[in-house]
Amino acid sequence: MYYPQVKETAKKMRKSGMSLGDISKKLNVTKSTLSFWCKDMILTESAIKKIKTQGKLESVRGLLRFSELKRKERIERNILQRQEGIKALGTLSDRDILMVGFGLYWGEGYKYENGEFGFTNSNPYMIRFYFKWLGLWNVEKDSLIFRLTLNEFFRKEENNIKSFWINFLGITKEQFSKTTYIQTNLKKASLKNIEKYKGILRVKVRKGTTLRNKILGAIEYISKIA
Repeated sequence: MYYPQVKETAKKMRKSGMSLGDISKKLNVTKSTLSFWCKDMILTESAIKKIKTQGKLESVRGLLRFSELKRKERIERNILQRQEGIKALGTLSDRDILMVGFGLYWGEGYKYENGEFGFTNSNPYMIRFYFKWLGLWNVEKDSLIFRLTLNEFFRKEENNIKSFWINFLGITKEQFSKTTYIQTNLKKASLKNIEKYKGILRVKVRKGTTLRNKILGAIEYISKIA
């Protein structure tokens, strides 16, 4: 049983435009009881408008809470799935790295360009893995030549972007040939992640024709048994 003053307080709160849900939380009274108390009340237009507005806000807040919950669940699920992928892979041997490198060169390496042994990509981590793969072939960093390709939009950022590659890969400025600029329209996704833009980097091995032929021979063999 509720005290009479609780009922009166509830009615006043309702008249002021509070929702039954909010009143229930503040007075610790069930919504069904509040509905019974207030069933014969005549509310003003302003009170009705306030209740409706509050209801919409609560609905929006509920949707936001639900969306945030789903977002966190999705992030946690992605983390678990990535961990499962790492677990399935285990420790990589040199042969594992060698085979991944063949696939990488098969997709992105130079195969027809005047006998040059080169590789071009925009992903810094892929380039760094390519370095590790070259190490298995006893290719030293100082035997590499780099050429940066940038969108004309980033011309003023050339030095900063070069510095990124130099620090990330542990190479020198002198290993870079003249930067190439291209005039293309940037996609909206690129503009949103403009700080991540690092251009496209070409990595060429000096006097790499012999090694290139070995790698292409291995790739040709793989293609025939696949």
